[in-house]
Amino acid sequence: MSEGVLHITDSRTFKKYEIPIYRNTIKAADFRALKAPNAGTDLADQVSEGIRLFDPGFKNTAASESEITFIENSDGEQGIVQYRGNNLAELWKTAEFEDLSHLLIWGHWPSAAEKEAFRKELVTAAQKIPDSVSKVIRSFPRSAAPMQMVIAGLAAYLGEDPRSIPAFSGRNLYNKNLPVADKAVVRTLACFQVCAALAACHRSGIPFTPVDADKSFLYNLLLMMGKVDKATGKPDLAFLYHIQRVWALGADLGHTNSTSALLLGASSLSDPLSCLISALSSGYGILHFGAAEASYKSLAAIGKKENVPYLIAKVKRREAKLFGYGHRMFKTIDPRIPFGTEILADINSQHPLIEVAMEIDRVAGKDEYFVSRNLQANSDLFIGIVYTALEFDASFVPVMIALMRSGGMMAHWREAMSQPSNLWRPQQFYTGKIGALPEDAPGSTASDWKKEAHANGKAETLLASSIAEKAVKDSHEEPAAAHQTQALMAEVTTQAQRSSIPGTPQVVLTNPHTSQAPAPAATTPLVPVSAPVSAASAIASRDDSKTPRVVTFEIPASSAAPNKDDPKTPRFVTFEIPASPASHAPTTVPANDVTVFALEG
Repeated sequence: MSEGVLHITDSRTFKKYEIPIYRNTIKAADFRALKAPNAGTDLADQVSEGIRLFDPGFKNTAASESEITFIENSDGEQGIVQYRGNNLAELWKTAEFEDLSHLLIWGHWPSAAEKEAFRKELVTAAQKIPDSVSKVIRSFPRSAAPMQMVIAGLAAYLGEDPRSIPAFSGRNLYNKNLPVADKAVVRTLACFQVCAALAACHRSGIPFTPVDADKSFLYNLLLMMGKVDKATGKPDLAFLYHIQRVWALGADLGHTNSTSALLLGASSLSDPLSCLISALSSGYGILHFGAAEASYKSLAAIGKKENVPYLIAKVKRREAKLFGYGHRMFKTIDPRIPFGTEILADINSQHPLIEVAMEIDRVAGKDEYFVSRNLQANSDLFIGIVYTALEFDASFVPVMIALMRSGGMMAHWREAMSQPSNLWRPQQFYTGKIGALPEDAPGSTASDWKKEAHANGKAETLLASSIAEKAVKDSHEEPAAAHQTQALMAEVTTQAQRSSIPGTPQVVLTNPHTSQAPAPAATTPLVPVSAPVSAASAIASRDDSKTPRVVTFEIPASSAAPNKDDPKTPRFVTFEIPASPASHAPTTVPANDVTVFALEG
């Protein structure tokens, strides 16, 4: 069952809410209806704006709808990845870059004619290389990180065509304009391909080779990079096939960190090259694309499989991080791992670190520390070895991973352009200090009082009569609960009778469910809260006859405080005095005219 209704009772106000559940999802905006009075709260809590959802790292938050990639990680022994409803296991051995990119971007497997047209568009776009792009990449030291070279090259492409930038053009160019967006997608893929090849050539000190008009995207990438057979001057087809299969395994993985960075840019209606730059900048961190490079260097530092137990011991003592182990999305076996190990076997490499990686997986896979935490090997453990076995420098691995993911990224950008624009702007949970505020500023005491008492002098909170009703009801199940509630009402009565706040009538609470007012209780005295009291005094100095007044008392932290769950935390009780002719004589106010805030603290 994936649909229904979530029933909520807010203990601060005892109000009840119903929030629809659609496909096992609820809308965060629905929680804005759960509001509470400001009295006795920190201004930063913003209780009158409704409940906020706090989810560091977006571990359980869906930011948008998508039809591109499905990931299942909870059922069975192995996770599931599907591209547009097609199982990864059915695609990885035969699908070329053009096939998968077309499927992801345009939603269907290309016909032979569509595939050829797509290939020619990519070739044409890759043939037009501005001099500024080559110059900016060659301006880097050859030892520089290649990802930064690529990012600079992409920025240079943008500099040559500023009209492709919506802000520079002063208008929306791509949203709901898919023909223009489609051309931009093809250009972005080709620009990325060229910049990666230029960076590889610059680092290796070899000349750049232009694309072959009759060849595929991956073939031309290797050709431009100089990854060719020395005898033929052409890419080795077996070499190409190994990379093709690796790319199929990681063509897309939903809203990854880098894809989310891309979509953050897309939400402001930015161009795809700028969004790609955002994705690459974020993805190069050691917890994303950079993890494969970090994993390889970690394996190299271990050196041999006999040293693996020492690394595992350091990880368990939290003295080291095990790159390539554990994945946010896969708590079961990463479905890409079996295919990746098959590729390694086909390469038949004698790379010394393959043995180290296998030993890490064997030892960690049986260790209770990792097993109890559902930590499994992920593709980063092996992918760096695959590329280094194919003679790529470890520092270039993140670029190859990003190229592998480029078709998927453009699919998400295009999908965003097909949807109504919706700027991503997350909320924050402010935990800093609140400085002094002017009397009339938003959030000031007087301003809060006006906001809460604006509707017929009634604050939007639970009536005291509801408290009494709850006490009577609970007395059948838990007599102590009724006693605590009535004792609290008695404390308020006692303190109100003793109150000497200027302009505030004395109040006696009555309980409609008893024959007499509750007797004063000899318990912890209530302490007037300075800010709300000041507000009451300020209001009282005006036309009192038509203005209700609010007084808040604090129940000091003590074992006597009727908060059995947290006796060490002070709590606040606020009640409203309805508008009446100004009088300082004792006044009895019926319980159903009294408002009580924050009973649960």
